[in-house]
Amino acid sequence: MNYQAVMNAATMGRPERLRPLIGWTIAEYFFRGAPYGILLMVVWELFKPLQDPGTALDVKRVLYWCGAFFVSLILLYLISRKAYFSAYKDSYEICADGRLEIAEHLRKLSMGFYNTRDPGDIGAYIVSDYANIENLLSHQLPQICGALAAPLVLLACLSFISWKLALAAALVIPLAWPAAWVSFKIINHFGIKHQKYKVDSASRMIEYIQGIRLIKAFNLGGTKFDRLQKAFHRLKVQSIKLEAGSGPTVLLSSFVLNGGFTLIILFGFTLLLADEVALPVYIMFLILGSRIYEPLLHALIFMAELNYYKLGVDRVEALRQTKPLPEGNVEAKIVNHSIEFKDVSFSYHDAKVLNNFDLCIPEHALTALVGPSGSGKTTLTRLISRFWDVDAGEIRIGGKSIKAYTSDHLLTNISMVFQDVYLFNDTIYNNIRIGRPHVSREEIIAAAKMARCHDFVTALPEGYETMVGESGSTLSGGEKQRISIARALLKDAPIVLLDEATAALDPENELYIQAAIDELVKNKTVVVIAHRLNTISRADKIVVIDKGSIAEEGTHDDLMSRKGLYKALWDEQQRVKGWKF
Repeated sequence: MNYQAVMNAATMGRPERLRPLIGWTIAEYFFRGAPYGILLMVVWELFKPLQDPGTALDVKRVLYWCGAFFVSLILLYLISRKAYFSAYKDSYEICADGRLEIAEHLRKLSMGFYNTRDPGDIGAYIVSDYANIENLLSHQLPQICGALAAPLVLLACLSFISWKLALAAALVIPLAWPAAWVSFKIINHFGIKHQKYKVDSASRMIEYIQGIRLIKAFNLGGTKFDRLQKAFHRLKVQSIKLEAGSGPTVLLSSFVLNGGFTLIILFGFTLLLADEVALPVYIMFLILGSRIYEPLLHALIFMAELNYYKLGVDRVEALRQTKPLPEGNVEAKIVNHSIEFKDVSFSYHDAKVLNNFDLCIPEHALTALVGPSGSGKTTLTRLISRFWDVDAGEIRIGGKSIKAYTSDHLLTNISMVFQDVYLFNDTIYNNIRIGRPHVSREEIIAAAKMARCHDFVTALPEGYETMVGESGSTLSGGEKQRISIARALLKDAPIVLLDEATAALDPENELYIQAAIDELVKNKTVVVIAHRLNTISRADKIVVIDKGSIAEEGTHDDLMSRKGLYKALWDEQQRVKGWKF
């Protein structure tokens, strides 16, 4: 495993941030051996009279070493405390910054990225994958570094006392590696599937919760719960395989390392009988033998876990390498807000939506896009906002390609009101001011009044400070729609995109929202998608889209006189108005 590449990925390309964390942990492991070393010096002093009868016990030296022992414990405490806070504080800061960086990266990706993934898959990047990275940085990495460094230093020091015993103690270490290597391979094999099943389980859980109303309404509890149950069952089976597959090999490595202590006892005893080592030296190796192998046992376990957590790092790194939409560099004020599609082609995967499409949307005018479902109307508004890039051709605003502008500058000039409104789990006040976070309260209330939502907001117990729940779950569809119009009014962008803003509303709410939209579109370049043709009959320009091409365009009267697709759609809607049960 390339640990340097893992650390580079885990720190989002800034591995130098790990230096204090690793350095203090290694220092802590070094100082853990200091009390044992000093204790051995005390034992050495106590054995001198036994080795050389008649020699007096040097009590003063023993007391000196006892004082050094006490000082070493204080230093160990201070260094351990520093290592502890460095490991957790630094790792949590790195991961917090990394989560924000990934969230910002996700914001810059095209909508095509999201259309090919389950919600659980995308959520896993921020939640479970980064939890793995957090664990890796705060636990595995520093512990592995310390656990590998301490035995090596200890063996080096012991070799000056008895190189034969030190060599015997070191011989078993390479023998434990083959079993550990097999364990790493098993974890990598089963871990990839385990990660996949974890993401799939999260997706099925989100699907089940989001669709709970539909499940209840159509009595689908058994069917849908079965999908969820199967996902969790697969995860359980794979979790058992992951543990059962890697566990025995890790235990085998541990057995080999523990065998090294037996080797020290037996080989050291033969050296003691041959008078090649003194009794204090033999006792020293017996006491420190466990200090050689115990950290290595922990290191093997941590390295096995690190191999699993690396899979989360790989997922995050693959996401980080996903290319966002190319950024332009123009931030100059856009003077002319006309919109032009020039020979544009666009596909969703392999499905062609637009082919050599040309359209001019005039400034300070209301342009309506109408046509059958699936004809490409919504795609046009998404391309104007640059949620995707076109496959060929060019979209221009003010005579300049939208790719030339920075994404933030482009979106500053565009307000969008969608049919499916999303409100954040925050106050009404904060949901309105999303487009312009630094405006005054008076401006927010003024926008709410123009959007015809001030009255129902002030009637709520906490007024503008009312929490709306996830996706605005505590409000009705009409109330959410008016709040979305309020924030579009507050943003006051020169281009307004309206996508079926009144399609699913009752007549009373539609009346309110139509009045709010009239306020929103004053002196703006407006593109509106509508199925109810009577709502756009006074538009400056109506563009009829059919199968990704312009079937016809003009004013309402012009199109009615041509007796084409628009008139057919109009007549059909007038006929439907007379339907009764």
